[in-house]
Amino acid sequence: MATFRYVARDPNGQEVQGTIQASSRLEASDQIRAQGYWLLELYALPDSTRPPLREPSRTAAPPLFGGAPLKDLALFFRQLATMLSAGVPIFQALDTLGNQRRHPRLRRAILDIRDSVLAGERISDAFDRHPALFSPIIRAMIRVGESGGVLEQSLRQIADYLENDLELRRLLSRVTFYPKLVLVLVIPILMAPSLLLRLLGHSGGSALTDALASFATNVLLTLFVTLAVLWVAFRLALRSQTFRWLWGLITVSIPWLGFTIRQLALARFGRALSALYNTGLPLSQAIRIAADACGNEYLASQLKPASSKIEAGISITQSLREARVLPQMVLDMVATGENTGELGFMMEKVAEYYEEEGKVRSHQAGHIFGVVVYLMVALFVLIILITFYTGYFSSLLSQAGP
Repeated sequence: MATFRYVARDPNGQEVQGTIQASSRLEASDQIRAQGYWLLELYALPDSTRPPLREPSRTAAPPLFGGAPLKDLALFFRQLATMLSAGVPIFQALDTLGNQRRHPRLRRAILDIRDSVLAGERISDAFDRHPALFSPIIRAMIRVGESGGVLEQSLRQIADYLENDLELRRLLSRVTFYPKLVLVLVIPILMAPSLLLRLLGHSGGSALTDALASFATNVLLTLFVTLAVLWVAFRLALRSQTFRWLWGLITVSIPWLGFTIRQLALARFGRALSALYNTGLPLSQAIRIAADACGNEYLASQLKPASSKIEAGISITQSLREARVLPQMVLDMVATGENTGELGFMMEKVAEYYEEEGKVRSHQAGHIFGVVVYLMVALFVLIILITFYTGYFSSLLSQAGP
């Protein structure tokens, strides 16, 4: 049994301090919450002079072309948790899994973490050295699990969290795949005949053919290059926090679609907060990290002030209400969790609700996007047909003569 020192607030908002004996950090936090307290700080003795569990750094800019694939990360953490539960030493598990990875950046990072652990470094500190691959919520859950002696449980929760996030992304990809495929392929397919005629040196005597060939050789290439440059510029701009905040505000302000984006972002927030809270992380820190995990800088900036209000003694329900982000139904669920001590469970239910709503609206958005793409393609084909037959009949009339 270890002794833990804690700082918390009672239901009246008064700060209380004390010590408690427990076999792990998670058990200690559960005992404190069972007394009706909101946990602010928790650390083990005799390291009572050690500062509270620090949050992982979030200063690193997102990578230009993304980190490791989400499915690779989920599989890695699932396998790592399984190997540790089977009694495999952590450095051996990291060595085995690192050499099995196909993604080069992820493989190098895991092997570097293995070397750091062999050198005596804490595993949480080793993961902190790779912020471009491992998000703040992943690193926070690893740190909490390591400090509380429940690393295997934290790794499983990370895998669950990543798998749920992956399922949402796959859903969006599935419902928009065919419209995107049509949009990408329709122009090259329609331009291919005219481009082939131009390459073979046939003018065809048709104004339509010449116009299409000119478009294919000049405008189409310029369009692709412009889109590529804009995409790279957009990814570079996302490295600025100010631009990410502005982009987040724009995306949630789009009519109808913005509501779906907001739902999916709040689903990530709820699931992240539930996972962090259930691992024993103090609530104020959990809210700050979960806000970053929602994936929308604007919504995160609205949610983060709730953490400082909780530290000041304001209830979590009132703190989140003042953020003006969550609807009343969700606030009622948070209030229920706050009053019953089941906040983690209720936030999990909030996440499930938002995910189901997001899935329905994503299906609707995918169908609407498909209809818009098909209408655009139909309009494009109609213009080509009108132009073709106009030129064709004009040619016939000119050949017929007076």
